[in-house]
Amino acid sequence: MRGAEHIQNSIKRKGRSDCLSLFRSGVIVFNLYNWNKKNVALEPEEIAPWKLPRNRHATISVLKHKAEDFQAVDNYLADCEERFSVEYLKRMSGTTEQAWQNAMRSMNAELFPRGKNTLLECLQFGGNREFWNSFHSKDDIRAYFQICYEYSIRKVGYLHMRENILCAVIVTEPNRRNLFVYYLPVTGRWQTKVMSSAKNECGTKLQQRSEYGEPLYTPYTDIDRPRLSITEFWKQRGGLTSYSDLQEDFYRRISKHYGAVRGQSTSLLKNTNKTQALRFQREEGDEYDELLSFDDMPYG
Repeated sequence: MRGAEHIQNSIKRKGRSDCLSLFRSGVIVFNLYNWNKKNVALEPEEIAPWKLPRNRHATISVLKHKAEDFQAVDNYLADCEERFSVEYLKRMSGTTEQAWQNAMRSMNAELFPRGKNTLLECLQFGGNREFWNSFHSKDDIRAYFQICYEYSIRKVGYLHMRENILCAVIVTEPNRRNLFVYYLPVTGRWQTKVMSSAKNECGTKLQQRSEYGEPLYTPYTDIDRPRLSITEFWKQRGGLTSYSDLQEDFYRRISKHYGAVRGQSTSLLKNTNKTQALRFQREEGDEYDELLSFDDMPYG
């Protein structure tokens, strides 16, 4: 396909770094091809890059909600029920706030408010059109989402059960499908500070430090009195690479068995697990391993 060759040659001429900068400025990225629909010069016999066949991709994402977002969750679900096809694998009991409070009480969970805490998270499962078109029927898609829901219980369910899961709903829109699994990020294991007898000038005890000056913590476990904390919740699931680990695990256990192709990792290397780094030949200091520069001045 000459369209593909044209784009690949452009990438070779510009260099990968230039193509990355184009991506960061809003250019659409499609497999190995980079383009901007407004500025692509195609020969008469060439195929537009955005019309080329794409790989199948299945996605898993983590959405975060604070207390002030609870009403927005209710509004979104109500809007979906009016406009789209909705099927609940687990229905919300009351409003989001009521369901959240009931779950906290039933688990005997505790929360230490610190500003605007994340109180609710959501695993969102989706895919591109090519992925959904590979299924033979709607029943097959529903069975896939059921498998994703069971996967959610294993990954984020407290003690691998559903008690902290408020709602699981399949939303089918004209152009996309998603499974949303809302849950409380509670954990029965966390770390507590090791305090010293020394105090600061205000009389508050200071945290002990190691011989290298690092703050000391001790592990703590209480499954009968779990704690709602996204920091500790994701520490138990990999820490800095927890999201990367989640995506890699989902691909290995679920999506690749449905013909999905793993997307390229462009996260900072410290947030990329070893499997992904090896697959995409990532190395410290490469072109993705840096924060994007940000200029908040609209006029130069």
